[in-house]
Amino acid sequence: IFFRFFSCRMISLRHVVGSFSRVPKGARAVTTLKETIAAQLPAKRDYIKTLQKEYGDVVLGEVTVDQCIGGARGVKCMLWETSLLDANEGIRFRGHTIPDLQKTLPSFTGPAGAGEPTPEGLIWLLLTGN
Repeated sequence: IFFRFFSCRMISLRHVVGSFSRVPKGARAVTTLKETIAAQLPAKRDYIKTLQKEYGDVVLGEVTVDQCIGGARGVKCMLWETSLLDANEGIRFRGHTIPDLQKTLPSFTGPAGAGEPTPEGLIWLLLTGN
């Protein structure tokens, strides 16, 4: 639902912005999210294939029937790179702490470090790693 809402907002925003600011024919002002992800996919596919080929037979732990029925709670069974919850440091997004992101991501009040980061900046980071 969020992504559908976000996509609709971006399409309507693109329509409004496009009517006010014209980029010369053949020129590109920005790389889109779709283009950025498409450029990253071949390397990510190769990484996963290599990981599976080299470590596919490595045992990560034991799983009980209770854990399977209970939704795999406490089972380390998923490759996840977007966030990590540490008991001492708190949550990290793509390796960055919240104070780091407050300093580097664009904010509601303007440039990075001028306030709380925008949701769009955080979504871009989570999806692309940049």
